[in-house]
Amino acid sequence: MFLAPGASAPARLARFASVVPRARAASAPAPPRPCRARALARPSSLPGGPRGEAMVAARSSASASSAPVAAEGTPRRARVAVVGAGAAGLAAARELLLEGHDVVVFERSRDVGGVWVYDPRIEAGDDFVRRDPNRDRVHSSMYASLRTNLPREVMGYASFPFTRSFGGDARRFCGHREVRAYLDAYCDFHRLRPKIRFGVEVVSAEPLFPLDETSANEKKAASDLSTQKSDLSDLSTPEAIAARGGAWGPRWEVVTKPASDDETAAADRAADAEATTESFDALVVCNGHYSEPRAPSLPGASTWPGAIAHSHDYREPSAYAGKSVVVLGAAASGEDVCRELATVAARVALASRGYAEPEPGEDPGDFPAESYPENVERKPGIVRLIAENSAVEFEDGSVLERVDRVLYATGYHYAFPFLDLGAEDTVDAKSPLRVALGSSDNRVAPLYEHVFPPSLAPSLAFVGLPWKVVPFPQFELQGRFVAKALAGTLARSWTREAWAAEAAGERAEADARGVASRHAHRMGEAQFAYNDRLSAWCGAAPLGAWRAEMYRATGRRKRAEPRTYRDGPDAPWSDEAAREEAREEARSLGFEVMERNA
Repeated sequence: MFLAPGASAPARLARFASVVPRARAASAPAPPRPCRARALARPSSLPGGPRGEAMVAARSSASASSAPVAAEGTPRRARVAVVGAGAAGLAAARELLLEGHDVVVFERSRDVGGVWVYDPRIEAGDDFVRRDPNRDRVHSSMYASLRTNLPREVMGYASFPFTRSFGGDARRFCGHREVRAYLDAYCDFHRLRPKIRFGVEVVSAEPLFPLDETSANEKKAASDLSTQKSDLSDLSTPEAIAARGGAWGPRWEVVTKPASDDETAAADRAADAEATTESFDALVVCNGHYSEPRAPSLPGASTWPGAIAHSHDYREPSAYAGKSVVVLGAAASGEDVCRELATVAARVALASRGYAEPEPGEDPGDFPAESYPENVERKPGIVRLIAENSAVEFEDGSVLERVDRVLYATGYHYAFPFLDLGAEDTVDAKSPLRVALGSSDNRVAPLYEHVFPPSLAPSLAFVGLPWKVVPFPQFELQGRFVAKALAGTLARSWTREAWAAEAAGERAEADARGVASRHAHRMGEAQFAYNDRLSAWCGAAPLGAWRAEMYRATGRRKRAEPRTYRDGPDAPWSDEAAREEAREEARSLGFEVMERNA
């Protein structure tokens, strides 16, 4: 929490509460509805007077291929729609506001935090294979006992250190409620709530292409709708889309409606049920990627007599008490859930594709066999489910019989239901958005630096796609990259052609290395160089080196002490030097820190 110099703790808390707006939603009347998914004469969203004229001149002088640059001393101010008020959306909103943009954040739930908001409801339960396609959707995949797998200091946003407790959980590797409380505090500290429209779902977002990008007078004169329609005759290539979008890219028509979930009162659903349509200069997608379960189609699953569930619906282990369980997937959540299930289940098999028992002297990986409870055994991936004897067959030919439950911990799909995206590398000439961008098998492409589709840059951006990263500080860097690109204040010049070429080159290199599509946004150690590149684009100093040191030290501790790496040692932590640097950085910014051994 920020400390005002010279104030007592209660007075400082009162001061913080008094200056932060607590309104849960703030919305302006919707502007007149534009023509849906058609070419428009781009309406000016610029301010009037000399500043507005200078910005129009800057926009007019930039070509479609060159980097848009604001007139000297007058950064462009865009109206930006942000989808989602989770950790990524909050960071994006903060950076956009700092750069002077007009921001509206759409959040379908009633509070901030996204996936970090624990929800006891589940979607499919024990019948994942035959789940109802019209079921009520649950955004959160949080289970009750979840603790972070990174220390709070490294998790924290650079602008709001996570060096003290916000929800009463002082552990370094804290529970999900503490993280949610931290995100709530971040939102209030940066006064973001008035910019968020809660209980509002984005139904669709479509690009609006202008007739030209030559001058404000010519745009105003192009008012004949039939002429505008016919002007969309050729948007079948990314190059044509880039040219038509002009220097700043197309505007966006965003259609929203009141969210319909169990948290929304019936009266709210009845009122204002009509969809609302608004136009924006830019769209920033921050809807997360841990809500749409990803699972294999296993032979025999439809007739298997046991229960089949996905970890998206896992909340606590009581339903597994005394059962024989197979968990498929040994990444972070699979490991965590497996160990929790072992406390109540009769036996647990943890299966993962390609697993083989290490030979003597061979590296056992992150979790050696002896680190598991006695009733847990490791298995390779599942080949099929067998109805007879409720059996499960694995890749090595072994079979477990009398299995009661299978739990998929197999990750999630990237899903953007409000965007008309086709499969990657599939061109649909009738849809400019499908020409410019595709998404399949968890690869969104083409993207420059996992953020901008080159032919639509900078008016369409994604924040939060990379995984196996320290997310919160990276979200702020991505948000800053987007905000400065939209303002025309990036520290480096760029062109869409250069970004497209670099994105294509990275794709070719990944294909040559055999990187699976589903790992396209996986970073790991590469995240630190990536973060530094974004900082350079923004003309900012890189994040503190202690962050990479703490991340690596945590990985080493996790491999050495897989059962206890989250729990504080009697001696100083192995990353104590990095921890002290984090604490000193927080102090220098005026933030509280906890006692050293908390």
